[in-house]
Order: sequence, then structure tokens, then C-alpha cells
Amino acid sequence: MHRLKTSSLLVSTAPHHRRSLGAYLQEGPVGSTLSLSLDSDQSSGSTASGSRQAARCSTSTLYSQFQTAESENRSYEGTLYKKGAFMKPWKPRWFVLDKTKHQLRYYDHRVDTECKDVIGLAEVEAVAPGTPTMGAPKTVDEKAFFDVKTTRRVYNFSAQDVPSAQQWVDRIQSCLSDA
Repeated sequence: MHRLKTSSLLVSTAPHHRRSLGAYLQEGPVGSTLSLSLDSDQSSGSTASGSRQAARCSTSTLYSQFQTAESENRSYEGTLYKKGAFMKPWKPRWFVLDKTKHQLRYYDHRVDTECKDVIGLAEVEAVAPGTPTMGAPKTVDEKAFFDVKTTRRVYNFSAQDVPSAQQWVDRIQSCLSDA
């Protein structure tokens, strides 16, 4: 009788392979064993900043593969306009404030499963009223703008209206005071 390595058996019998941020997750039918093997080939051509962004999102990406979006700890979520860094335009993004993971994640769209970036609430120094800058959404009240200052940069946000902006500011500050 031959002995097979468990990892060889899993690789050869797994019906699907999913590549996610440098890792292969092997999936089988419900109840089967999952195995994780790291991909050492970094030939994807990603930049250093892309690698850092992938590293920030990798935990939540791997975590989200085992939980549905409905079961994640989403303390508050909704659409905000975000000003891109370094002369980039304002864009609507779907934001998720996660009180349990102590982070503010954002996505291109509500249905996306991979986040664009994560703002760690431990890095937040201040949440303050903001002002519209060039290219800001024109239909938004001037008082619906707010800034989140972190150790890395200042994020400029705008909600659709003043009550929504105040709700976001209150919820973020509540998370900061709970830490």
C-alpha cells in the first residue's frame, strides 16, 4: 500500500482552484477539506504600492471567501464620494464601516467582493468637517463634506446630504472612541 501526501491528494482531487492574491484555495464539495498553498511566483508585474494594497485587502479577501457578505460584521455601510489622491477626481464608492475589524473598507460597487483599499481606524487621527474642492460633486450641499485624517494621508469624503454625512462622522467617531 502506497502512502500519499495529504497535500498531493488534495491537489489532485480538488475540483476547483481559485487564485486569490498570491494564494491558491482549493475548493471541494461542501464538507470537504480545504487546503491553502502559497504561490511563490510573483511574476504578475504588480507595483510595490499594488502589493501593499493587496496585502491590506488580503485578510479581508481570504476571510470573505468563507463568509457571505450578509454575515460579515458590517456596522454601517453606504455610498460616499471619495476624492482620489494626487489630483484624481471624486468618485462614488461603496463604504463598509466594520466595528469588529476596526476598519473602513471601500469598494467600486456594492456587489464587489474585493475591496479597493482599507483604512485602518487605528491610523485615524481626526474626523473633521471638509470643504468642496475642484471637481467635487455639484449636487451635494457644502456641509456634506468631511475629512478623515490618518497617519498616511487625509481622505476627503462627501455624502449625498448633510444628515448622511453627519451619520458617517458620528459612526466613525463612535468606532474611534470604542477602541
